[in-house]
Amino acid sequence: MQKSHLLKVAFVIAFAIVVGCLFRHCLPNKDSQMLETVKVDSLKIRVPRHKVEYIDPTFAQEYQKVFITTGELENHVNLDKHKVNIENGITTRIAVFHCLTGQFAEEQIIIQCNAKQLKEKYFQGINNETIIDLYNYIISLKIIYLSIDTFLNAYVSDIDFCYDVNVSVKSMIEANAEIHRKINPSCYRYVSKPFRREKENVGIQFNTREKATPAKPYVKIYHKTLELETQSSLFSQTYLKNQNFKNIGRLEFTLKNAKHKKYLDLQFQSLKDLLDLNQDVLEKIIFSGIMKYIERKIILREFKDLSPTDRLLLHFMNRTINKGDDKEMLYASLNIFDNPQERSRMKKKLIQLIENVDDKDRLVANRETLNFLRVLKLNFE
Repeated sequence: MQKSHLLKVAFVIAFAIVVGCLFRHCLPNKDSQMLETVKVDSLKIRVPRHKVEYIDPTFAQEYQKVFITTGELENHVNLDKHKVNIENGITTRIAVFHCLTGQFAEEQIIIQCNAKQLKEKYFQGINNETIIDLYNYIISLKIIYLSIDTFLNAYVSDIDFCYDVNVSVKSMIEANAEIHRKINPSCYRYVSKPFRREKENVGIQFNTREKATPAKPYVKIYHKTLELETQSSLFSQTYLKNQNFKNIGRLEFTLKNAKHKKYLDLQFQSLKDLLDLNQDVLEKIIFSGIMKYIERKIILREFKDLSPTDRLLLHFMNRTINKGDDKEMLYASLNIFDNPQERSRMKKKLIQLIENVDDKDRLVANRETLNFLRVLKLNFE
């Protein structure tokens, strides 16, 4: 009779946990139109010189320095191969360089493009809908001219993908700490401790742009809202003042070069090909990075010493923890009991079972932290 009663109680608790969990985690996100989507944040494009017209008469021209106080002319003649335009926090670089193709050296133009050049459409990223805005911005600088067809067929490299998630600063700090705890000891030299400069930014960085390799790519997690409010305040105040960008965290992943593309089995070459990649492919790219640094542990749990009732409860506890619940939410399930003695008895049961859950670290973090990790595909399972 006692076992039958406990089994019924276990089913009631499990049902309450699952229903509550489903209700909490199925609420719509008001900012979903710009969140949890892989976007192109920046890239370099290369175009053969013969397809580009110089508009700025000083671009790629020789010059000499004149010292204002003396009027003296420097003897050394320089070549202006690099133009930098800075406007309201938007930086654009256009340069001339020689590329070795086989046995031949070809003069090419390199253009650094980024989502800030889209101004108010910044959070949409560089895609097929916004590419004309990006092109028009480059042309409006009147440094060079190239056709839209040449622009779309340009070779692309150094691509930064980004993925924005709704998360508070506090929860991101907790999530970064949990990620760092899971780093494989052999990868410590690539991953510094999470940075926590709340007046500037918080985050964690994997490798550096310069030293990144296909097997150890450059990845960064940081709080985009903090970055826009501090380091990019001029840009955000100019173009995003009517937009809600509160509590946005960002994952960035750099696809470095042709070798990196081959490693990930990617075939695209041109800007147009890049923009035609679907979300499934883009997610495989951006979520491939952090797991290169994570220690994978297989958890083998022995259940033979637990009663059928306890095994059932533990099974549902593990499921609801994976959905984002913490200890407080588990204990809240005890409110279904009106009888104080029953509630006390089942609380002792929960305390005992909590010692057997698959991942105790998750019970320390709050639900928002766990949701952030889950959205980034970091379930550590």
